[in-house]
Amino acid sequence: MQIAFTTSLAGHTRENILATGQFVVNLPSFDRQQLEQVRVVGLPFARGVNELEKAGLTALPSIKVKPPRIAECLRHFECEVVWTKEWLNRMMVVGGVIAASTYADCVDSKGYIVWERVKPVAFCGAPYVNMFAAAYETMEAGMPYEGPEVTAADKSVRSYFEDM
Repeated sequence: MQIAFTTSLAGHTRENILATGQFVVNLPSFDRQQLEQVRVVGLPFARGVNELEKAGLTALPSIKVKPPRIAECLRHFECEVVWTKEWLNRMMVVGGVIAASTYADCVDSKGYIVWERVKPVAFCGAPYVNMFAAAYETMEAGMPYEGPEVTAADKSVRSYFEDM
């Protein structure tokens, strides 16, 4: 199984992925507090700032890769980079999943996901900026963090649309 996503050319995510060749996809639940915390992690903090601490999230050692999982996220995919490509001021990343994990109460006795517990969610991305969707329900998640990184992130979103 492979996972693909894009990230900013200017962000630490890109730098970290290129340096380690690994990443973790931490999947949050459709829960306002958790979604707002996860939004903080994506802000453009200075190098060396622990984004998880700023967001009030907990690092959980991964099983097979160096980057940590997020304890509050109920599902995790640990990946090794297969390929990357820069385009349209973004970097596309494709990674092979080498480990997947969840908590025991997130699966039933047959190994199927307990949807009511997991509450899967998708981030809508630009142009929706702060919208998340789960099944037929959507939620706008606020930004509980106040700092210069929020303004920098807003500028980044605006420049993305200007470059299109």
